[in-house]
Amino acid sequence: MTEMKALKRDVLKSLPGSQSAGDHPIKALQIGDGNFIRSFIDWMISAMNQKTDFNGSIATVQALPGDQTTQKINKQEGLFTLFLKGIRNGQSIEERHIIDSITKGFNPYTEWESLLKLVEEEQVSFLFSNTTEAGIVYHPEEFNPDQSPVSYPGKVTALLYHRYQTFKGDREKGWTIIPCELIDNNGEVLRHICIRKAMDWRLPTEFIDWIDSACTFCNTLVDRIVPGFPANEAEQIYKELQYRDELLAVAEPYHLFVIEGPSKLETELPLKQAGLNVHFDSIKSYRELKVKLLNGAHTMLAPIGILSGLETVREGMQNQNLFQFIDHALHEEVAITMDPLAKNASVNYIEQLYERFTNPYLHHKLIDISLNGYSKFKSRVWPSLYAYLKEYELLPKRLIFSFASLLYFYKGVNEKVGYSITDDEQTIEMFKRFYHSNDHLKEQLVVFIKRVIEEDFLEKEEELNELYEAIATDFMLIDQLGMQSALEKKRVGQSNENNSMY
Repeated sequence: MTEMKALKRDVLKSLPGSQSAGDHPIKALQIGDGNFIRSFIDWMISAMNQKTDFNGSIATVQALPGDQTTQKINKQEGLFTLFLKGIRNGQSIEERHIIDSITKGFNPYTEWESLLKLVEEEQVSFLFSNTTEAGIVYHPEEFNPDQSPVSYPGKVTALLYHRYQTFKGDREKGWTIIPCELIDNNGEVLRHICIRKAMDWRLPTEFIDWIDSACTFCNTLVDRIVPGFPANEAEQIYKELQYRDELLAVAEPYHLFVIEGPSKLETELPLKQAGLNVHFDSIKSYRELKVKLLNGAHTMLAPIGILSGLETVREGMQNQNLFQFIDHALHEEVAITMDPLAKNASVNYIEQLYERFTNPYLHHKLIDISLNGYSKFKSRVWPSLYAYLKEYELLPKRLIFSFASLLYFYKGVNEKVGYSITDDEQTIEMFKRFYHSNDHLKEQLVVFIKRVIEEDFLEKEEELNELYEAIATDFMLIDQLGMQSALEKKRVGQSNENNSMY
């Protein structure tokens, strides 16, 4: 039996009805090469090449040591298959696209010199990224011009410095940097960290001025549901495709990209001209809806669903207790804290959200959503919880239960459980130390929760003792009853009026 060939450019040419892959100059670097950014940015670049005169491709840059995706990208010569599957206006949609916008993948830990050579090319002028919320953070690290920094902001700073040196500070040679990480003001935060890195490394003040004046850091918002690799269906899909594709991705048809940037960007990146749902606009209201409702719901669903023995978002939405819990949380504790424009749009948005979450074509695993769950909770759920506390002087019981569920989920760092936890080393170590050295008594929990919130969540010193007690109480409830029974108890129950902070 002949072994099925892997997707490559010569294989693509041999397929019935297929076109040759495009051959475009590299115009953008992309730090991060996971399913989401490939199914979002790389799909968009491919669309621009097909429908406009953009004529550009991407070189991906591996974000972390040890990741294997770069090898797969180069093995498949940058090609991968993207299925768009879902329901739109009651109609089933199923499309197949072969994405050809990636020219090469770089492992910066072994190919730093080659990557720097690419940075010297004049036409390379954009940088995209998706390294999750855990990526745009400051970590002190040494600068060695011959080695890649480990952190994402460190890589950006080092690459910009090499470009600055190559073009002798020419202000026309700066980059437009478009991060896709879901944190507030992602471009601004990244810019500040890069400047801090440059100062740490004692790089010239002229370079720091060049970052500010020659480079554009855009705040963005991205929206598309992209599950993990469809491992259970892969072999059957390969047979239908007539080739193997280890980078195969599935996404919903819906997409939204909002970019805050200079007016010239709309011409330089003809995304709208390619027919894509892209807005060069203020992201505030878009972000309120997307991050607090869609991403917030995902972040609440993941630990509760996993601890209830569920596997996917769709299963979570089909579970009556969990669906009603999420529905009450979104309507009664999240949407009501939004700005007026977003609040008015929230009812329709939540209805659309449930249609997207129950998409029968997407096997969106809760364990994939739980990646870096601690930092995701901080950016996606905590702002609503805190806003509710301040605005209503009441404890939002469902958001509090979600916080307790997250903390309980992380017990898995020290115990044999039916799931794996993936997070940054600092977070894992924090939970390991606590769960290893304590008996989970309520008093110990309150002290731990107080420290976690005061150190990682609050921007100023505050006394929120009732909140710490409430989270610890829900944690103990989950520990005593199990998640499903605890959820049943919390699902509707008493109203928040009984949960006064004062």
